[in-house]
Order: sequence, then structure tokens, then C-alpha cells
Amino acid sequence: MGYKITQARLKNFGILGEFSNNRFSNINLIIGENGTGKTFLLKALYSAVRSVEEYRRGDDIKTISEVLSEKLRWTFQVEKLGDMVFKIGERCSEL
Repeated sequence: MGYKITQARLKNFGILGEFSNNRFSNINLIIGENGTGKTFLLKALYSAVRSVEEYRRGDDIKTISEVLSEKLRWTFQVEKLGDMVFKIGERCSEL
């Protein structure tokens, strides 16, 4: 069974200060200059879809949050999820 993303909202997640979309279609085009978060967004959406696919599969008793946390760590290859979230003010000095 396939899943379709109908809406997404990310806030202070990696390079994305804020992203929100509730108008996804079968084909979506993501355009932007280098370093603006296109790949980051796609990895986040991939992680969400894969988490839904794996949730409650077999005898696994993990919560959806646990499944998503593992998928995000694996996809982004970070030690801890906090490394992907920026605090207000940090982003401006890094860019």
C-alpha cells in the first residue's frame, strides 16, 4: 500500500526555519538555490512516510514517535535529534 502526503509542517528543523504546505499533488516541484533546504525537506518527508509504513508492522510495539525518531536518525545520520533543530538566533549567525 502506498501513502500520499497531503500536508506537512516543519518549524525550526535543520535549515528550514518554517515550512508549511497543504496543497501537495501527485507531482510536486521543489525549486531553490543551493543550500536552501530542498534535500533536507525531501529527507524529512521521506522519514515521515517510511515511519508510517513501518509503524505497527509485525510484532513491533514501538510508538510512532519512536519509529520516526529512529528513521530521522538513520536518514540524517546524526548522533541525536537535537542536532537537527536550531535555536532562535543560532541560524542567523551560521548563515
